[in-house]
Amino acid sequence: MKPIVDNADILQQAKALHAKIRAWRRQIHRYPELSFTETRTAGLIASALFDLGIEPETEVAKTGVVGVIKGGDGPVVGLRADMDALPITEQNGADFDSTRPGLMHACGHDAHTAMLLGAATILKALADRGQLPGTVRLLFQPSEEDQDDEGKSGGMRMVEEGALDGLDAVFGLHVDTGLPVGTVATRPGPMMASADTFMLTLYGQAAHAARPHQGLDTIALAAHVIQAVHQIVSRRLDPIGEGVITIGTIQGGTKDNIIAGTVTMTGTIRSFTPENRDLLYTELRRACQIVEPLGGRFELDLRAGYPPLANDEAMADLMLSAARDLLGDEQVRVAEKIMAAEDFSFMAQAAPGSFLRLGVYNPAWPQIYPVHTPTFRIDEDALPIGAAALVAMALARLRL
Repeated sequence: MKPIVDNADILQQAKALHAKIRAWRRQIHRYPELSFTETRTAGLIASALFDLGIEPETEVAKTGVVGVIKGGDGPVVGLRADMDALPITEQNGADFDSTRPGLMHACGHDAHTAMLLGAATILKALADRGQLPGTVRLLFQPSEEDQDDEGKSGGMRMVEEGALDGLDAVFGLHVDTGLPVGTVATRPGPMMASADTFMLTLYGQAAHAARPHQGLDTIALAAHVIQAVHQIVSRRLDPIGEGVITIGTIQGGTKDNIIAGTVTMTGTIRSFTPENRDLLYTELRRACQIVEPLGGRFELDLRAGYPPLANDEAMADLMLSAARDLLGDEQVRVAEKIMAAEDFSFMAQAAPGSFLRLGVYNPAWPQIYPVHTPTFRIDEDALPIGAAALVAMALARLRL
């Protein structure tokens, strides 16, 4: 095995690929595809991998793509990028805006995919020169933003179909509009929350609004439940614990002079540990039971979503070390926990993993353009940094 190049060389190689990575990103951005429909994107990925001399495996987890770069006899490391877009109409006015009304890459998955293709270019060149001490598995994952009819996301399906079998580590990244270009962040342990949903239906008794004593006002029952739910985190969760329960929708009643017979509410539950997740489930059901002594009844449908994203401590430390070597100490930060969720969490349960946040905000801009909005944008100078970071993380683990 020939000597491995250092991270300064990796960063320079990535910068030399900037135009190509940007072109991939913009092409994907123009043609966004929703979860499990990413056939055009998968075709672009497969074609790019084939051109690099990497045999693509397609239709993994329905529309995903996997490629393998074989080097020496060392460890096997996975690198993941998600591919899907969101049902948002873009309002940026760039010459590479979405050409599909109502669809937009508003979360940076186009950039993630392009950066992994850039990383693949560098890693394949290293392998061809005998400078890759192990194997890198490229995981182009569909459907991070949504689940299919069976309640499964792309990350879940990739794990189920064996795409992560035999991995010694797995790494991924996500653009962060709160961090300036040139900076990255991660942390050992829990970094992103679980994301579960609930649908609650309350039943009372409809009646004429002028004769409330003849019915059971379900809107009044809902008021009791809302108050009880909003006290769960402040009064039932350990004060040093972390959790959120948000009621996002409420629907009830049909006319101003009719007592509502039913009310439906939906919401989300977020936490960082399995213990707190279970506690919030239990306390939500208990809060709903407040309607029963008042004569009402309820149906609660709890749907488990993504588990907390907890970085393996050794892999997170390795990631931080590799990032500091790549970018300098001052450009690497310990990430704060956030209540957003990511289905990379399933991959981090299947193999020791760590997730990186990549700064994409240009401080010269008048404002931040956050994810999941029609004006989301990134500074594309971050693209080679992300590609280099993926390579550096893979090499750091392969060298162990």
